[in-house]
Amino acid sequence: MKNLAKHKIAVKTREVLVQAIYQHLFEKTPSKVILEQFKKEHRPEKVDFKRFKLCVDALIKDNEVIEETISKKMKIKENEIELIDKAILCLGIIEMNNKMAPRTVVIDECIRLTKKFSNPESYKFINASLDKI
Repeated sequence: MKNLAKHKIAVKTREVLVQAIYQHLFEKTPSKVILEQFKKEHRPEKVDFKRFKLCVDALIKDNEVIEETISKKMKIKENEIELIDKAILCLGIIEMNNKMAPRTVVIDECIRLTKKFSNPESYKFINASLDKI
């Protein structure tokens, strides 16, 4: 694995974002509640809350675009995807659509997140799906 030490805050922020997106997808938790909850649970020196807020707001605001990207461009049906994988795809789509990082970095980070949070083979699915956009 690459040395991600100099990117600790970005790495941690993405990990926390996947958890927040998962929570929103599972419970339809409003963005304000998610932001308050995660600010209580994580220290600002470890998580970039400006980026966190941008991504959570984009998740809510651009939900229709994100869902369309998953269903039409990636051709994934709702019942064919694990919720954690969908959360990771949402993060990838948000970061690509808002040009938060280069495409290759976004895909690489989503693969890393999949290996951390999902089942061992899901990274292939994530890679192939994100490669379609």
